[in-house]
Amino acid sequence: CPENSHYDACGTACPATCAHRDAPTSCPHPCVETCACDPGHVLNGGRCVAVSSCGCTHDGRYHPPGEEFWGDESCHARCRCDAELGMVTCQEAGCKVGEKCSLVRDGVRGCYPTACGVCQVLGAGTYSTFDRRSLRLAGRCRYLLASGGGGGSDGHGDGDGGSGEAFEVEVEEEAGGKIRRLEVTVHGVTVGMEGGEQWEVKVSGERQLLPLVLAGGAVTVTREGTHRVLQARDGPKLLFDGAAYAALTLPVAFRGRTRGLCGDFDGDATNDVTDPRALGDAWGIPTPGCTHGDVPTACPLPPPERCRMLEGP
Repeated sequence: CPENSHYDACGTACPATCAHRDAPTSCPHPCVETCACDPGHVLNGGRCVAVSSCGCTHDGRYHPPGEEFWGDESCHARCRCDAELGMVTCQEAGCKVGEKCSLVRDGVRGCYPTACGVCQVLGAGTYSTFDRRSLRLAGRCRYLLASGGGGGSDGHGDGDGGSGEAFEVEVEEEAGGKIRRLEVTVHGVTVGMEGGEQWEVKVSGERQLLPLVLAGGAVTVTREGTHRVLQARDGPKLLFDGAAYAALTLPVAFRGRTRGLCGDFDGDATNDVTDPRALGDAWGIPTPGCTHGDVPTACPLPPPERCRMLEGP
């Protein structure tokens, strides 16, 4: 007899298969001399295979054992291929607030965010990631705040079938918790925003007054109130107040496609790295005399400096 089977002088004429596990119990034929599958095995394609290797078919689509998937077009049923039962089991479920049920490019249905992702630099070494995880880093190096787009994926997919325009944003803070410089590279141009300025930026190292239209209209840099705002077509939007606050906004197309201090924008805040030294090692850009990896002190300036304006007459 073949592998994983044995001789049976009076075996069932309706052997169990991956698709029909209970076939022997309703077999209308008398027993026959056969090679029966060993316990824990069933027929699949003429061979005896382990039951645990059997997949499931749901609405005409094959699913490997253990795979989870949405069983309907509105994401109301979360299903799983149960190899032991040989069938698909489903439970009532649904998308989270701020998500919608849709198909991605590979045809897999899932829940994807409808809102943009926002990463914030809050000053004093404090950041808020795209997935709203707070982290603190008191380094004085340049850091990769975020990068992504331009194809590539980590398997999460995107909500509208696009991958977004490739971009990179770097940040450098200075003593006192202020931002020394932000630099954005997108659509083939590099724009630098320095702290303390409001009406100008550097484009490929050259100072330029606002407003600006760059890369054939794909990138604009304007002033809104006291903030400088860079907007890239199919890419990031960066707002900087010239002091200690900056906000980087990304469209849904970048979901699960980013890296840097701002995290991976996958909707899961628990997997965002928060250890200061790990962040510094991963995203620090070495510059002369820089240090990174320490947790910032509760108050980086002496109390008199912090409170002078409040204590004045």
